[in-house]
Amino acid sequence: MISRRRIICSGLASALLPVLPTFADDGLNIPEPVRKNSKLDQLVPLIEPYLDLYNPHTKEREKVRFFGASGYDLAAVNKINHLLRDWRQDQVVQMDVRLYWGLAAIRTAAVRDGLSGEIRINSGFRTKRTNDYLRSEGYRPAVNSLHLRGRAVDFVVKGGDVANVARYAQWLEIGGTGHYRGRFIHVDSGDRRVWFG
Repeated sequence: MISRRRIICSGLASALLPVLPTFADDGLNIPEPVRKNSKLDQLVPLIEPYLDLYNPHTKEREKVRFFGASGYDLAAVNKINHLLRDWRQDQVVQMDVRLYWGLAAIRTAAVRDGLSGEIRINSGFRTKRTNDYLRSEGYRPAVNSLHLRGRAVDFVVKGGDVANVARYAQWLEIGGTGHYRGRFIHVDSGDRRVWFG
């Protein structure tokens, strides 16, 4: 079970920094991953910037530290982007790094609660062609889905309760949080909102 209490009651709240780190001017044109005063931004010093990702569609796994003393590790960022690509069309985009920090916060909490921290990806970036295909198959993705802009990810935490993970993601204030009938969680870097699908 994912528990935010372990993070909230850790006694480290006084050490919190106010914002997420940003990319240097590296020509990537990546938007600021900041939502001032959100719990995610406040928890950055407590989040290990490490992801253990598995994509069951492609059988790919990445275990990467995406941020360190010198800033973002662009090789690690590219590996994450590749794993989160539209695998049906084999197209990669730069994902919003706010999602990385949100998933890393969820992984950190999962590990503290005795789970492996593995995050299984259902969907990351989607092309319009894939989005239209999913609509034709009856999955009802939004026409203007943030998946189309690399700003959303659907996932589960291995061994974690979907409802608890969804509540924790909502508490983090990453952006939007969707809970899909106990099957998976959607998080995006859009406006704060919650829904059940």
